[in-house]
Amino acid sequence: MDSQQPKTAIQPTLQKIQTFLTSCKNFYLKAKNFFHDKKNDSRVVMALAAIMLLIAAYFLVLVITNLQSLNQKIPQLVNLDSYDTRLLASNPLTSSVPQTMDTITDLIKENTDMKSDISTYSNYLADLQVPYTYFLQYIYLPSLNIWKDPYTHQIDPDLIGMQFLQKNPYNDITLLQKRSDFFKNVGENNESNDISDINIGDIVENASGYFSMPIDVSFVANSKRAFLLLTDKLSMTSNKQNISLIDEFFYYLWKEIKTDKATEIKNLTTTYNALTWFAQDSNPDKVIAYHLYNRIFNNQANQLIDKNVIDKTVKSIISCNNQSDEVCYYLFREKYRGIPTFGYLIGTDFSTDPAQNFKNFILNLPPLFSIKSFTFDKVTTPFFTDANATKYQGKITIEVYGRGVSEKEINDIAQVLGDKCFADQQPMSVDLALSTVTSMISKVSNLTRIDKSQSDDLRQLRDNLTQAQKDYPDLSPYKKVIKLFEVWRMINDAGLCK
Repeated sequence: MDSQQPKTAIQPTLQKIQTFLTSCKNFYLKAKNFFHDKKNDSRVVMALAAIMLLIAAYFLVLVITNLQSLNQKIPQLVNLDSYDTRLLASNPLTSSVPQTMDTITDLIKENTDMKSDISTYSNYLADLQVPYTYFLQYIYLPSLNIWKDPYTHQIDPDLIGMQFLQKNPYNDITLLQKRSDFFKNVGENNESNDISDINIGDIVENASGYFSMPIDVSFVANSKRAFLLLTDKLSMTSNKQNISLIDEFFYYLWKEIKTDKATEIKNLTTTYNALTWFAQDSNPDKVIAYHLYNRIFNNQANQLIDKNVIDKTVKSIISCNNQSDEVCYYLFREKYRGIPTFGYLIGTDFSTDPAQNFKNFILNLPPLFSIKSFTFDKVTTPFFTDANATKYQGKITIEVYGRGVSEKEINDIAQVLGDKCFADQQPMSVDLALSTVTSMISKVSNLTRIDKSQSDDLRQLRDNLTQAQKDYPDLSPYKKVIKLFEVWRMINDAGLCK
């Protein structure tokens, strides 16, 4: 009895489903017969056309209604109040827009003005960077790669031996002499300091591509003036404000050279373009920089710096138009009083050659450095009435900066040395040099008549290169370059180069 109950309960449902399916089947058959009957084709088409017309009419009415509504709202649509401006208000750069602007036209104008300002300031920033990019970086941050010309980028593979010792500004003797002179010689009128001790630490190259070098100096300033002149030199390139003043001078100097010396720049461009390396990247800024650099450091003829250019530069810096020269140069000296040596060297009457004064300033401009410590004490003689007898004894620790040697520069030098040595023009390396020596030892050993002296020399060279092979990976980039030159010279002297 229980087993029959579920079956009886679902019968009504099954009957409903069956009835629904039967109705669907009948509808399908009637529709099929209707559409298969060609007599009904026109009726179908007309029905569909009527439906499409109704739909089109509906959308046309909808579009017209929306357009009328939008036209009525046009005056309100140009107002920012009609839009959600929360995103503008939440952005620090546009937070003032909802309070200061009323319409979309105001917003568009603000955007246009902002783009114009950005372009103006970008061009101005680029102009500010030109003197540094093409000239000052080689003064502020001298490179350890003394074999590579900063402008031609050509590598001098003959800078070895005695020439290397004479021209390398980073060898111990040159460093001691140059840095001692920097602290000792401080100005005119025979003012000078006595250097009692100087210690120059190791050059440390870092991953950023620059190097630092610590210097400790103990000194005695023989007068108050000598002491003040020393502090002036120490602040020249260790003080950010002073560096900015120097950069500003060069910015205006560059503009005056381009204006006053256009003909000379054109002639120099023609001359320099005859050089293959220069013609590949020729522009007026590079022409100016290359000429200034060679004029100052290689004593070439001066064509771009004269009294008129310096005079206009001085007056441009302080916007001096209608005042007398005396007033203009006084204002210039006041602006540059943080660098009195420069201010009085340039901002005086031209009883001396201004172009030569400019050259002397650059020649004596130290690289960038930071003062780590500076302590001093006043030392007086028993003759208290003699103010000139006052001396100062002190100690200074500075950190000098410059540009290190990059991996690319190492590879470029290795290639130049390899071209000089190997017939297949492989780049120079300790491994390749060692392989060359080992191969030669094997050839010599197979000869019937062995030159014992040559064999011993080759074995000694092999031992030296084996040690160099172990040391090379841990060397700094600068010392790697020196090692490559040493390796090239060793195998060249042994007659193993082409």
